Amino acid sequence: MKNSWNVERYSQFLDLRTRPAKDLLSAIPDSFKPHKVYDLGCGPGNSTILLKKRWPDAEIIGLDSSDEMLANAKANYPDILFVNGDIADFTVSEKIDCIFANASLQWLDHHEILIPNLLQQLKVGGMFGFQMPNNFHSPSHQVTIHILQSNTKWQSLLIKLRYGVLREPLYNLSWYYDLLTKCSVKSLQIWETTYFQEMSDYPEIFDWVKATGLRPVLSEMDAKNQDQFKKIYIQSIATKYPKQINNKILLPFRRIFMVGNK
Repeated sequence: MKNSWNVERYSQFLDLRTRPAKDLLSAIPDSFKPHKVYDLGCGPGNSTILLKKRWPDAEIIGLDSSDEMLANAKANYPDILFVNGDIADFTVSEKIDCIFANASLQWLDHHEILIPNLLQQLKVGGMFGFQMPNNFHSPSHQVTIHILQSNTKWQSLLIKLRYGVLREPLYNLSWYYDLLTKCSVKSLQIWETTYFQEMSDYPEIFDWVKATGLRPVLSEMDAKNQDQFKKIYIQSIATKYPKQINNKILLPFRRIFMVGNK
């Protein structure tokens, strides 16, 4: 099966996935008036439209490497320019005013090279906003590793994951602080937030994760193996997150944010 993004799966929780983008954007001062803004890893355009509404007179460009996501974005927001491209290779011929990356940089390695390269694309005084999930150490993700390790026919799929066995958060804010200050970033804001997301049941937790973190693994399985994995995952995750008195489940989802100007 092709390792591609499924727009329908991703959009199942679109409000929850968009909320961090709103929080990230709100940290950019009202006084900042960009002329050209790139939304890197724009997906179906749910973050890109926020940028367009915030800066209606600016040129807003959404960039993504998924044809499926771009097709959906173009259909929903025909007045915005969306282009196919890889964040790792992102360069511009003329420096731009703002780079926005909501839940996309975690798919790339070597941030010590990537982030300085992205900042090089900004004009002096230009701003950036980066947000990344930081919950790969959580049961929602670590359960996947245990399942793959415990099943010989799935063990080879461990290499598809961008994280390993973790007991602490993958991303360290102090490390990013040092990296950004070495890049002469000014007015740096850096923080972490845990969103406690209400889930109706344990299958819904699986649905949340399968659209992003589980995507590389599930895309390598046929329908039968996907069903088997889903059953084991739901049984395992039910032991990790207790039900509330109303039978809902609170799923903590941790994210880091970085905003500053060059």
